[in-house]
Amino acid sequence: MKEILSKKTAGFYFAAFAGLIAIVSIIRYVTWASAHNAMNTIIWGALILGLAIDIVLVFYDNDYLIIAATACYSVALFQLLADSVGSFVDLFQGIVMFGDSTQVGTIVSISSLIGVSILASIIASFMKRVPDVGA
Repeated sequence: MKEILSKKTAGFYFAAFAGLIAIVSIIRYVTWASAHNAMNTIIWGALILGLAIDIVLVFYDNDYLIIAATACYSVALFQLLADSVGSFVDLFQGIVMFGDSTQVGTIVSISSLIGVSILASIIASFMKRVPDVGA
């Protein structure tokens, strides 16, 4: 493993960071959603698929895979926000009708974690993840 990591550049570490934050996001989402009966298979499926792609990137570098990981994280984020619109509406209107306004802080924290994964994945896609062969 040390041999694999010694041949990587900064882009690889951004992709690895995206995967690490994705693990935290998955744990945070699953514990919150299962406790509030709000589990959505698209969200955790997209997060797990993005994480799996990041794991594949450890052993096989491909520009399309990093784009796919970014897309998976983006799907998870926007599905979470779409599912949570009712909670935001209740918070802004000061009523309890469409969602649970007390959960907005948790939703924002999970969304922020997923957003960090997206950002790290985007940065990694513009950087080299392995050094040039001739260098």
